[in-house]
Amino acid sequence: MKVQVYAAADENDWQWHISLAMAVDFTYWFERLGRSVRIVLLEPPVSIGQALALIDALSSPSCKKRLPPITLEKHPSSYSPPLLKEDPHCPEINTLPIHRSYSTGKRSTSQANSDLFAPSDAIHSNFSSSDSLSDFLQEQTLTGPTEDLRHSPSPEIRKHTFSFLPEELTRLSPPVPTELIQSLTFRSIDYDKWFTYGLSVFPDNSILYDRLIEALHGRSLLSEEVLRLLDASDMTELLENGTWKAYIQAAYLNGDITLTNGLQSKRIRKFPAFWCLQTEYRCKRCGSGKLHFTPCYHCGTDCPYCEECLTMGRVRSCTLLIKGNKQNGGDEEEAFGTSDVKENPMGRVSHKKLTRESVNIPDMEVYLTPWGLSPAQTAASKEALAFLSGTSPGNSPSSEKAAGGAEPPGSDEGSGGRAGSGKSAPSFLIWAVTGAGKTEMIFPLLQYELAHGRKIAIATPRRDVVLELQPRLTRAFEGRSIVTLYGGGSQTWESGDITIATTHQLMRFAHAFDAVIIDEIDAFPYLNSAALEFAARKALAPGGRYVLLSATPPRALQHEAASGRLPHVTVPVRFHRHPLPVPKRVPVPSLRRILRSGALPQTLRKRLEGSLERGAQLFVFVPEIKLVDPLVGLLQGLWPDKVIAGTSSKDRERSVKVTDFRGKVTDILVTTTILERGVTVPKTDVFILDADSSLFNEAALVQMAGRAGRSKDDPRGLVFFAGPENTVSQRGAVRQIRKMNRTARRRGYLLK
Repeated sequence: MKVQVYAAADENDWQWHISLAMAVDFTYWFERLGRSVRIVLLEPPVSIGQALALIDALSSPSCKKRLPPITLEKHPSSYSPPLLKEDPHCPEINTLPIHRSYSTGKRSTSQANSDLFAPSDAIHSNFSSSDSLSDFLQEQTLTGPTEDLRHSPSPEIRKHTFSFLPEELTRLSPPVPTELIQSLTFRSIDYDKWFTYGLSVFPDNSILYDRLIEALHGRSLLSEEVLRLLDASDMTELLENGTWKAYIQAAYLNGDITLTNGLQSKRIRKFPAFWCLQTEYRCKRCGSGKLHFTPCYHCGTDCPYCEECLTMGRVRSCTLLIKGNKQNGGDEEEAFGTSDVKENPMGRVSHKKLTRESVNIPDMEVYLTPWGLSPAQTAASKEALAFLSGTSPGNSPSSEKAAGGAEPPGSDEGSGGRAGSGKSAPSFLIWAVTGAGKTEMIFPLLQYELAHGRKIAIATPRRDVVLELQPRLTRAFEGRSIVTLYGGGSQTWESGDITIATTHQLMRFAHAFDAVIIDEIDAFPYLNSAALEFAARKALAPGGRYVLLSATPPRALQHEAASGRLPHVTVPVRFHRHPLPVPKRVPVPSLRRILRSGALPQTLRKRLEGSLERGAQLFVFVPEIKLVDPLVGLLQGLWPDKVIAGTSSKDRERSVKVTDFRGKVTDILVTTTILERGVTVPKTDVFILDADSSLFNEAALVQMAGRAGRSKDDPRGLVFFAGPENTVSQRGAVRQIRKMNRTARRRGYLLK
């Protein structure tokens, strides 16, 4: 997108800005400052990436020293320009709607006509003349009578003054074509010229303006996404004649939003050609440096776009990115709603409202009691509540002490994930075994944050978890707005008290949430994805906190927890308080060899028959998709009276088959690790074939084993590791499960 670069210049400084609708900027500056300011247009319009690079160069100290001083007429602070009158010689005054607000930069509260804006070409048609840079700088009205550069006795000084622009802009990041730099011209617009043409245009529909700002709060959207948001939010009147640009520009001038481009760029030196400066780009939406260059109409050169988040919309260096500043959260004191009257030491009566965090509530029982948690769940929620209370916004010492985790690449744009001065945002890990009831454990945390007027996001890698959580949270928090965000969802542009989203959807937020709960941090695609980690950190508001949920945390987090650098709590027992099933090893040949022979080994067949005879449904996991169908055929030949199905990530009917398995229509389900999480069946045994495969790491084996024994009606399900070798991953999974059982027994969580 192309924008207008301009400076609001006075006798002391040149303030450089970008504009989507110059009529709004003229009105903003001239109605506030009158003849005390001059608008200097840099023409022609350029792409937003080039505009920001130009502004960065023109704002540098070396350029500022070479800009000539300006002598302008001064007015007292209470100055208000005269009202515009109809002029037969200037028809624009009669046709343009006029808004007169002579405030000091605050948004207008006028309720006048909402049809405010002239066509975008109106500004340029009124100011048709254009001066070159040197002619412009030699104008007496710009340089002032005491520093007339036209009569400077030194040619070197004159060259230094008039030739700085091309020299300074040859090393821009992102680069700007040389021919464009050489064609740049300046045009000076003063108050009298603006007043003569009557371009007093500013958004004055405050209701519409406030709705727009509210919809953009905490968002980070491309311009085309903003248009879809306006359409979905019933603000279609802003879509007419480009009116939305004027409202966006007014919000930018008022400080309610930030306008930037899609890619962050900087000039660096790289080995081995360290003597050459190279431009490095990173996406401001996902933090990735994975880019592809293509010719671009707006830039007039090869322009990079981000490949990592391409499915969310194309982000280029010249792409407009609109960030809504986070809305101030609700008043914590009002949210608690109790008042205490005390007499202070000076004898004066002071009314002090109490917040939950200012009152010592033993064990946070007010948040724990309503949910009927088990002893282990209660202990974990209590620890997490203590963390949230100790790291609440404004409680910086605790926040810094509890800080854990590292900043992702591109931290300049992900700084929303920081708390305090440069510290990583505080994080808390709930390490709970599979089937422990992690969802129920976060209910007290959600209640606590909502009671303090804060916004919460629950991020999960998988869409099916989003759909599963929505009805449960709706029932638990009746009266609260709960929004679900996932690819193809119907609430993409809505906001609520609680947002349940897939991790990819967090890319559309910036500094939006006071707490982000990330479920299954060890699962694909979040695991090892710098882009999704960046998105999660960017979505967190300054002073916000993370709560991480996992049954199998990554090694790095386990080490941080063990060393005391990451606050955490372990939940070693399931909600029914029975021990976890410990896997048993079944030595058998590899699955490929079994399939070639066409017969199951007796040891494995005996185990399968035993599970079927006790009435259990069977999960049979294999490491590769191509092994699913052959194994289904082999098993169907052995048990023709049983319903046997196979599924994988490439199966379009996967959801139907999973539903049939949950509904006890299917007796045996052969699958890959695609179903290692999220599927709960009351009476299930688990068989993992080729358990020695390198595709099955320790975490995957623990997750697959966790499908058994999840129901209180069948807590002692069976798990078998079948394969020719007993690998490190298998031994590690068994060791982890046994350790959790010992911990649960030692803490008294297991039933006698």
